[in-house]
Amino acid sequence: MRDRIRREGPISFADFMEMALYDPESGYYATGARIGERGDFVTSPWISPAFAAAIARRFAKDGEKLQGKLDFVEVGAGEGKFLADFAHALARDHPAVASRTRLTAVERSAAARRELAKIPASVRATAEDVSERSIVGWIFANELYDALPVARIRGAEEGLEELRVGVEGDRFVWTAAAAPAGWRDRLARSGVSLAHGQIGEIRPGAADLHRRLARALDRGRLVVFDYGHRARTLYHPLARPAGTLAVHRAGRRGGDPFEEPGEQDLTAHVDWDELVAAGEDEGLESEGPVRQGRFLAESGIFDFVSDDAEKWRVYRLVDPAGMGDEISVLVQSRGIRDRV
Repeated sequence: MRDRIRREGPISFADFMEMALYDPESGYYATGARIGERGDFVTSPWISPAFAAAIARRFAKDGEKLQGKLDFVEVGAGEGKFLADFAHALARDHPAVASRTRLTAVERSAAARRELAKIPASVRATAEDVSERSIVGWIFANELYDALPVARIRGAEEGLEELRVGVEGDRFVWTAAAAPAGWRDRLARSGVSLAHGQIGEIRPGAADLHRRLARALDRGRLVVFDYGHRARTLYHPLARPAGTLAVHRAGRRGGDPFEEPGEQDLTAHVDWDELVAAGEDEGLESEGPVRQGRFLAESGIFDFVSDDAEKWRVYRLVDPAGMGDEISVLVQSRGIRDRV
């Protein structure tokens, strides 16, 4: 990256983040993201298998309404923790639906795809490998979009500027440049304008990916769990004056995003308005986003608790002071009228 910047000049932080996370040889996810209680961060499937069991219950209810073969596609499947738990719960609790269901994992990391080969699922490298209108069932993603690269922007007297990545000596540094012309209009469509000095993020690839997934759905639902907010909340100048870019390492949140690229996780919150609009542009009907705690409680997640220790793990998933409120769920549907 340093050589590229010295050769070409400052680059977008989206390019920096893309290389830091997804470089096929030394990117954070390519070398094996450290997820779990003793890792850099933890996701809902790693806290309790009850998460997957609750999702399996919701999927099975839809499976009873849809005829013929069913699909369950997880995008950003990692090494398959969620998908393995989901397959187990579906076979245990809903065998008739399980017998009709084909599992597919979409995962760009070659190392993770090798682990996914241990699960009875078809494995795809990218969403482009899933054909349009080919899915009857669910397309599912948990913390997919918050790991997509973001560009950083800042309000300025002349309008909007981009914070790009330069090099001074061996150090990566922020350097300001004029933002692309369309970015201000993109924010304005959501009723957003950054105050002078306010920092935020724009995720260049999110809408295109979401539209592609929406086009892949013939009948069923596109279900997304992620950290995010509606645009007016995400870009509120008092609530988030410095944006939402975060570093995760050794179970801690915070630190320098430029430190040791490839050795730490980088993430930023999702603009739900952008995803809602992208799905609806492709003909999907939206429910939510609603808080994860509410969604899982209404799914009966505590029915899958076997002891007190498991009860407290599940409580972490619905805790309104934690993941229960911090994560939201967007459900978009085609050809299935009942609400999820």
